[in-house]
Amino acid sequence: MEAYEYFLYILDKAVKKAGSPSRLAYSLNMAPNMITRWYKQERIPTLRSIQPVLDYMNADFKTGDAVVDKTVKFVTPRRTEAGKNVMLPDSEEFIATPLVGEMGAGPGYFQQDSIKSWMVVNKNQSAVRGRRNIIAVEIGQHSTSMQPLLSPGDVVLVDRDDTDVSRPGRIMLVRTPDGAGMVKRVSVRRGQDGKVQIVFYSDNAASNPPQTYQLDDDYHGDMSAAVVGRVISSLADIKNR
Repeated sequence: MEAYEYFLYILDKAVKKAGSPSRLAYSLNMAPNMITRWYKQERIPTLRSIQPVLDYMNADFKTGDAVVDKTVKFVTPRRTEAGKNVMLPDSEEFIATPLVGEMGAGPGYFQQDSIKSWMVVNKNQSAVRGRRNIIAVEIGQHSTSMQPLLSPGDVVLVDRDDTDVSRPGRIMLVRTPDGAGMVKRVSVRRGQDGKVQIVFYSDNAASNPPQTYQLDDDYHGDMSAAVVGRVISSLADIKNR
């Protein structure tokens, strides 16, 4: 069996396991239409791009490449001068969350090379308490659409289990139909044709007009492909402000 035929065989099994191409894309943190493009051979995948599918099905290609250990190891952090004489807190009070870039942030599992760093968060903070599926997202260096609230270099915490957009104006981590992540306010409405529309809009509205998408046409009716999670907290980079 040729390599690409073998991949399509694995891909077909993965789609059946997930339930649909869009659900598989959601699970693997891919653009909603990527799986369909592979099926139609409109896009030829690289070995790196298909690795999440292979991992999902516990399959592999024999490439001869060396296996790299990507295990994340946490160690006791070095104390600041101010805390040298203070007892360390109980480690059970904290959770480690991956820090990713805004463009690549999405649902599903992250590949190791997409993680920029890790953040340790006190899980007893009011914004975090009771939440378990949290990621940290760094606002891109050219992302000024949410100023003055959020500026390039700021870090937001996103709860990927909270995708409720029933109240217009909530700040959410969203994805465009081509899979690009961004932080926007969100509202959902019905157009004149009765179809559900998703509107992403910015605080810096003068330079960033609203973006309107059709849920059925652009996201195959899958709201989870458009809305990744709710922004629950932020850490501002104010050194240059």
